[in-house]
Amino acid sequence: MSVERQPTSHEANEQSKAELEALGRERMLELGVKTPEASAEHQERRAEAAREAINQHEPDPEPTPAAEAAPAAPAFSARLDALVNYTQTVQSLQRRLSPVSRSFSRVIHNSAVEKTSEALEATVMRPSVVTGALWSAAIVGSSFYLVARHFGYALSGSEMLVSLFVGGIIGGLLETAARTVRRRRA
Repeated sequence: MSVERQPTSHEANEQSKAELEALGRERMLELGVKTPEASAEHQERRAEAAREAINQHEPDPEPTPAAEAAPAAPAFSARLDALVNYTQTVQSLQRRLSPVSRSFSRVIHNSAVEKTSEALEATVMRPSVVTGALWSAAIVGSSFYLVARHFGYALSGSEMLVSLFVGGIIGGLLETAARTVRRRRA
């Protein structure tokens, strides 16, 4: 029993390519067309033409006066596009509001008010600072009030402000500590 070896797909592809190339060369010879591979002179001529094209320097064309006078198209940055989109969205929504709400919205969305709000939000009015201040004022303030009432002391009124300030500092410190722990874990 003889077992015939079947060619792999890669071998079959190479074999079929070789056969197709041979058939193509034969057909070109039948038609009287010389193939570039067969003609050494043709290859030398092509190489010489390529060398000439590389060595040849073409002078830059003179710009036309109309092209010089034409202004460049304005280039919009992504930030400007976002600002225009934001402004159009706010205006569109304000048109749908009642007159009182519309005027309040215009005051709130004024650029000076928004910049101030963003600056406060990034520094003093962060959620951790505000939460710490409110909880400390509630706990410490009510503790001072209950103790003063029980023992008959008079309060000066600054207890609540001091507890708000101290609570804000504690809230900021806790947020910083939490960020440090998260960075170390990552």
